[in-house]
Amino acid sequence: MPEGRTLFPVPDLSWPGEGTGAYERIEVEVMEDKVRALFKKISFDRNNVKTDSRKIKPGDVFVAIRGTARDGHDYVREAFEKGALISLCEHEVPVLPGECRGKVVIVEDTRIVLGDIAREVFDDPSSALSVYGVTGTNGKTTTVFLIDAILSGAGRPSGLVSTVFTRTRGETLDRSSMTTPGLMKLNRFLSEMISDGKRAAVVEISSHALDQKRICGIGLDSAVFTNISPEHLDYHKDMKTYLKDKSLIFNNLKKNGTGVLNLDDPMVRGLMDTVDFPDLVTFGLGKDADVRAENIRLSEGGTELDILAGKLGSANVSTRLIGRHNVYNMLAAAAALLNSGLDIENIKEALETFSPVPGRLDAVVSRAPFSVFVDYAHTPNALENVLQCMRPLTSGKLICVFGCGGDRDWTKRPVMGRIACELCDRVILTSDNPRTEEPEEILRQIEKGVLNKNNYSIMKKRSDAIQGSLKTAEKGDIVIIAGKGHEDYQIMGDKVLHFDDKEVAGEMLRGMGY
Repeated sequence: MPEGRTLFPVPDLSWPGEGTGAYERIEVEVMEDKVRALFKKISFDRNNVKTDSRKIKPGDVFVAIRGTARDGHDYVREAFEKGALISLCEHEVPVLPGECRGKVVIVEDTRIVLGDIAREVFDDPSSALSVYGVTGTNGKTTTVFLIDAILSGAGRPSGLVSTVFTRTRGETLDRSSMTTPGLMKLNRFLSEMISDGKRAAVVEISSHALDQKRICGIGLDSAVFTNISPEHLDYHKDMKTYLKDKSLIFNNLKKNGTGVLNLDDPMVRGLMDTVDFPDLVTFGLGKDADVRAENIRLSEGGTELDILAGKLGSANVSTRLIGRHNVYNMLAAAAALLNSGLDIENIKEALETFSPVPGRLDAVVSRAPFSVFVDYAHTPNALENVLQCMRPLTSGKLICVFGCGGDRDWTKRPVMGRIACELCDRVILTSDNPRTEEPEEILRQIEKGVLNKNNYSIMKKRSDAIQGSLKTAEKGDIVIIAGKGHEDYQIMGDKVLHFDDKEVAGEMLRGMGY
C-alpha cells in the first residue's frame, strides 16, 4: 500500500462501539500497520466480509454497496438483525436502533474500501501473479483465451476469468454468472490460482466492472483495450462516458505495467493523448503498430497470416480461427505478451493449436452439405464483423438467426436488424433472452431497422427459428445462429430455461439425417 494513502476514515482503533457519538468521521491517513491493526481488532477475514445481507452470519462485516438496481444501505438493518458486527456505509442510516448506529463506520466509497479489504485478507494475490486484463466491446473473451493458451503452452500455467467460465485450479471449470465477478470473489479466484501453482492470471474485464470498481486493488501487468463501439448505452448513456469507463482499466496497471491499444480504432487510439501509460504497446494492421499482421488469407476453415511482433521478430501462422476480427484478437494477445519474456515461437505454436472459444464462430459439426456456426455476436459491431467475415466465404446463401436481449440497450435493436438484412440472403428474427420484456415488442424494434427488405421472417420461438434456418439451407450455404453463443439457458420472465444453440442445432441436424 503506498505510503500515506487514505484508505478510509476511521474512529480510533478501540472500535467498535466506543466513541463520543452515534457516528464518527475522522479523516486520517491510515498506514499499512494501522490498517492491519484495525483488521485484527474487528476480525476481518476472507469469509466474514459480505456485501449481500441475505448471507450475513453472526460476527460478519457488512459492506453496503450502492448498486444499479439496489442500494446496500437499505439492507443495513437486516444485516445487523442477522448478527453483523459492523457495517461499512457511505452515509448515515437513520432508521437503525441506537445500539446498531454505533456499529456503523462511514467511509467515502465502500467499493474502494472493499478493494482494500479484499487485497488485505487475501494477501494481495495480484502482486504474486502476472495479471493480464482485457477490456473492449468485442473480442475480450477470445483474446483472454488466446493469452491463456500462449502462457500455458510456454510453460507458465495460468488461471482464467472470463464470460464463458473461470478456471482457478487444474482444469476445474466454474460457470460464470457475469463477465467480471465481485471484488471478494475475484481476489479469492486469484488466491486459488496461487495455491494451485499458477504463475499468471488472465481476466476479462467489463465496462460495468470498471465503473463499479470491481477490480479495485487488482494490479495488472498488461491491460488490453481491444476496440469500442456502441453497447451498454442504457447503462453508460453515451459513447464518451462508455470510453471513459473502459479506459479506467489503465488505472490498475502496476508500476512497470503495459497498456495495449488497438491503433486501428480511432477512439481507442485517442487514449494515447489522454492516458499516462507506464509503457505502451500498440497493435493493428498498419505499419505504425508495434504488433501487426501482413499477408492475411481468410477461409472458412481458418486464417493464415504473418505476425510481425517488433522485438520478438515475425512468424507465419496458420490457425483455425476464422475472420479478420480474429486477426485483431491474435494481435492483441501477442501485444499483451510483448514484454513478458516469451518469444515469437511460443505465440506461433499456441495460435496454431488453438481451438475456437465456445460460442465464438463455433462450428456445429455434421455431415450436412452446408455449414452451421454458433456465435455470441450480440452487438451491432460484433454481428457485422461475423457476417462480413462469412459473406465472401459463402458459395451459396448466408443465413442468419438472431434476436436481441430484453432489459438491455434498445437502441442497438434496429441497427442490428439493418446490418443482418443488408449482409445476408435470409434472416430469421427470433427471441434471445427477453427477460421481463415482451418478445413481440423486441422483435418489432429490430424490425424497424429493416428498410425495404423482403429477405427476413419472424419466428418468435428460438427453436423454431433454428429449425427453419436448417430446413431451408442448401449445399454451400452458411448458417449463423447469433446472440447467445456459449450460453446454455434462455431467460424468459423470471424463469431460466435450459437452451443451448449448439446443442439444439446439432440435435436437429442429426434428426435430418446429417
